[in-house]
Amino acid sequence: MSRSEPRLQPRLGYVLKMYPRHSETFVVSEILAREANGADIEIFSLRPPADGRFHEMLAAVHAPVTYLRHAGRHAADLWELLRGGQAQLPGFTAALPELLAADAGDAAQALELAVHLRTRGITHLHAHFATVATTVARLASLLSLVPYSFTAHAKDIFHEDVDQDDLRRKLHGAHHVVTVSDYNLAYLRGRHAAVTDRLARVYNGLDLGAFPYDAPRRRPSLIAAVGRLVEKKGLGDLLTACALLAAEGREFRCVIAGTGALEQQLRQQVDELDLAGVVELAGPLSQARVRELIGGSAVLAAPSVVGRDGNQDG
Repeated sequence: MSRSEPRLQPRLGYVLKMYPRHSETFVVSEILAREANGADIEIFSLRPPADGRFHEMLAAVHAPVTYLRHAGRHAADLWELLRGGQAQLPGFTAALPELLAADAGDAAQALELAVHLRTRGITHLHAHFATVATTVARLASLLSLVPYSFTAHAKDIFHEDVDQDDLRRKLHGAHHVVTVSDYNLAYLRGRHAAVTDRLARVYNGLDLGAFPYDAPRRRPSLIAAVGRLVEKKGLGDLLTACALLAAEGREFRCVIAGTGALEQQLRQQVDELDLAGVVELAGPLSQARVRELIGGSAVLAAPSVVGRDGNQDG
């Protein structure tokens, strides 16, 4: 009997635009859950972290992190990458037209990533968000012949600036595609019927042990909201609702945790609605503080809306 070639042990490469990111706890939760189930993971980040705040759960991640070079490349560096790619990557010749048509920075990172995949024994790539992380993962897949998948979230499929032809290419090239809600799944299936067999819904998970149930009737009259301070989160509507409650003479407090582009606008709205003694914009909180806030509130508000640019929560 002929001896078959030994199969590579599965090694999963996560491709992320930036790791870690304070607002993307769902990515860290997913990695931790997969590691708990025995997955061998390596993380590839396209950008260095730009936020000095880090959640404590990061300390539990075992996966090593490689930061792909993002800035400061010269023409000689690109030629070196191309020469190295031609020598090492089995899909180089077939992928070259797509590589040359891509953004130079994305192409360079894809070449660097593809070489890492071959030398480090990565057997599958998974990217979060159907934007630049999936762009680089797809190109690296074409170059290395390592399959890729990605998770589509919200802005990356709903925003008015989404290039539908680019999204279609990514969907068609992927081994499979995950999205985070039934609404997203129906939306993608309706627009991209040819790839419905590769689409699946997987919710962003939570460690329920960190959020034990407690009957809200024993809690103070506190409304909590947690999220980025951007239009699609609908926090302006929450403030309007708080003003209506205050006008009815209801006694309550509202704490909004998060940071974002609309912070000053929301603070101004708090002042205009005379809610300074009722509503607190608490800024970004650690996960421990978020758990404490949610656990001590009677209501968790998520008043999401569709933004003027089409962006919405998934």
